[in-house]
Parts: sequence; structure tokens; C-alpha cells
Amino acid sequence: MSSRTIYSFSKINLFAIFLLTAFSFACNKGGNMLAANHPPKADSSTTTQPVVPAPPVTVTPQGRTFLVGKGSGDLLIDGNNFVMNGAKMNLQNGDSIKIQGGSYNSISVQNISVPDGNRVTIANAGLISLDGTDKMLTLSNLNNVTVSGGGVNGMSRGFAFLNNSYRAVILEGTINNFTLQNMLFKNIGDYVIYYNDLDKLVYDGSAQSYRSNIAFLNLDGENINTFINLPGDISNSNFTGLLRNVEVGHISCINSPGIGIVVSLGACEDYNVHDNLINNINSQNDNHNGIFMLSGNGKFYNNTVKNHQGNAIRAWLYSVSSPKTVEIYNNIVYNSRKYSAFEVQVPPYVKASPLFKPANAKVYNNTAGQMNTSLSSFPGRLLDLYNTYGTLEFYNNLAFANNDAELINDMSDTKITVNSNNVYKAALGDAVVNSTNLNSKIPGVGATAAF
Repeated sequence: MSSRTIYSFSKINLFAIFLLTAFSFACNKGGNMLAANHPPKADSSTTTQPVVPAPPVTVTPQGRTFLVGKGSGDLLIDGNNFVMNGAKMNLQNGDSIKIQGGSYNSISVQNISVPDGNRVTIANAGLISLDGTDKMLTLSNLNNVTVSGGGVNGMSRGFAFLNNSYRAVILEGTINNFTLQNMLFKNIGDYVIYYNDLDKLVYDGSAQSYRSNIAFLNLDGENINTFINLPGDISNSNFTGLLRNVEVGHISCINSPGIGIVVSLGACEDYNVHDNLINNINSQNDNHNGIFMLSGNGKFYNNTVKNHQGNAIRAWLYSVSSPKTVEIYNNIVYNSRKYSAFEVQVPPYVKASPLFKPANAKVYNNTAGQMNTSLSSFPGRLLDLYNTYGTLEFYNNLAFANNDAELINDMSDTKITVNSNNVYKAALGDAVVNSTNLNSKIPGVGATAAF
């Protein structure tokens, strides 16, 4: 069937849209354990926008295109009652819904599900701003859907969430095969992206009792609280909030003094966390947090974390079904005020669960320098190793200018099956190119910067 385009729109103020766009691009980019008691103060100082070489996202409709929204007010996109020009439409694979640019009070997208194949895409037709407290994007009951701020060529962040003391994006209901991408968040006081009641979902082995294939891509945050919080856990009786195949890639988080945790996955099998940039966070935070707090198993790679406090990742590892592995590789961690670069452990409450199954760990080709510059607590090294009840492979890692020449704080009975070709250098210049270019100078050892 040939594509057809159906338009429903009001006259918009082009000059206002131009001003909004100019404001957004003038703004520079940029969790205590998941606490949001003190919203960050708006930062009016000049900041430097990090260069994040994320691949461009092009929205290419395969089916029909619908234009919705008036550029203001509250917008509801409901797949159960999607009406265009007085006719109810059934959304199909490949359909594209374009939202008229402007400043909205709220946008809700709900009840859209199509079979495997081309997704339904909801994208911007101009810059979309949600500026102010309680101005949110709510996403519920979605399957095979992408919500994107990449709908206009040359506009990489087509949704801008600004100056909100509460939350910016709420997920709820049943969400699978879903991507959220190409958005900017600045001055957000609570969780930026939060999945309501996910931790009330009890896993019983059925497909309805977990969520899968959810991705967060090309998102930028500055002066925010916890960026992504998908709550879940393992207990004495069940898994709650179980996720499978969650991707977090090409996000940046900068200039956030009290954020604590940036990304929290409470119970996840096969996470894929990669190519993220974290810079200048947690200057006001002193508790033992993980910037990426990841429970379950998966891969953590190509990430750069610098000028911060906290472990870059706290990997609380276990398997859910078949035996799994946690892999931590090609990451750069530099200039931590407190704590080591990485942590792997199984906390006692996780080990006590009858559902606990161990996962093995591999930590390789990482670079960590200037850990724990405040010299607090135990030494800052590349890895804090606790009991995992599996095995550890540890090789080709590079550390420099730390509290001492050791690479592992070994506080465990974990069996290290491989421990080879790990290098320590006392001086930064002997390990990496310089403090800006943190690429390893030692062939085959350490990481290559993603940024």
C-alpha cells in the first residue's frame, strides 16, 4: 500500500519556535542511594558541552505519517482512540506520528502495540519543550514503539525537559520492545526517567511477568538527579521488576553535584551499558554509591567516568536462568574523589535468597587513574572485589597515580582464574597520553577512550 500523509494542525508561531530552538541549543549539556531529597539548584554558570560522538538517528517512516499537537497545552496520543479528521485510526507497523513543535504542559503516549516488524515511531516535527515543574512525558502500555527527538534533520535533541523539580519521564504499565532517544534534560530535581510500580511486578517465569528489550539512547543530562531508575530486586521468595535486554548507550551526564546514582537497574538479565560519558558529578555526595548501579548480569563497556565520587559501576551479580557473566571492559575512570573504579560483589541478602545463582566476572582492558584522591576509607584501586561465588578473570588492565601500586582490593574468597598482564604506573604520563586524552600508551593494555 502506498504511503499517505494525514495532517491535523493549528497555525504555529514560527518566531516562538525559532526562539525556543535557539534557547535549547544555547544550553550546554550536561542520586545518596537513589534519594532525591534536595533538588539541585539551577546552574546559570557557563558550562562546556561535552562532545558525544553518538551515531545520528534518522526517523524513516515505512507507513503512514500523522501530524498531531497544537504546539501547546496537553497532548494525548492514545492507540485505543487515535482519531484523525474525525476518523478513528488503527495504528500499524511503520506508522509515524509527528508532534508539532512548541511548548507543552504534558505529553502522554499510551496503548500502542503492533506485531514484530517495523515500529510505530513518535517523533518531533520541531523543537518540543516541557519547561517547568510537573511538565512530563508519560509513556504507558507500549510495544514495538520508539519515541524519538530525532525527527528533524540537524536537530539531535528534539525534546527538551527543563527546570522541573519533579520527574521528567514516567514509564508505567506493560512496556516491551521500546526505545527512548534523542532528548535533553536540564535542572531536573527528582528521578529524570522512572518506571512506576515496576518493583511490584513479580516474576513467575511467564513472559507477562518481566519486561524486555528497552533502550535509552542519545540522552543528555545536566544538573539532574538520578537519570534512569528501573526499580527491582531479588528476595527470599521472588524476583520483582525483572528486566531482560536493557540497553543504555550514548548518554551524557554532567555538572550534577548531588546525583549519586546515575543509572539504576534493580534486577536485569543481559544489560548492555556502553559509550556513556559522566563528568563532574557528586561533588556534594559522600556515601558509597555506584554511578551505574547494576544488579544482575550483562556488559559494561566503552564508558568514560571522570571528575566524580563513587564507583563507576557497582555490579551486584547473579544469574536468573542459565549461568551468566558480567563483563567490564574498555572503560576509562579518572580522578575519583572517593572509592575505586569498579566493584563486583554479591551482597549477603542476595546470597541468602533461594533463587540466587552465581554469575562469573571478567574485568579486562580498563584504565583507572587518580582514584580516591581524598585518601578516605580503603585505598582507591581499579577493582573492589567482594565474594561473588563465581570466578573472576582479570587481565590487560592499566592503573596509574593511585593510592598504591595494587590493582585489586581483594576482600573475598572469589577464585581468580586469570590474573595477567595488568600494569601500574606511578605517573600519569607513563600510562596515558595526557589528562585530556586518556588513551593508553601501552599496547594491548588499558582502554581506548570512547570520548
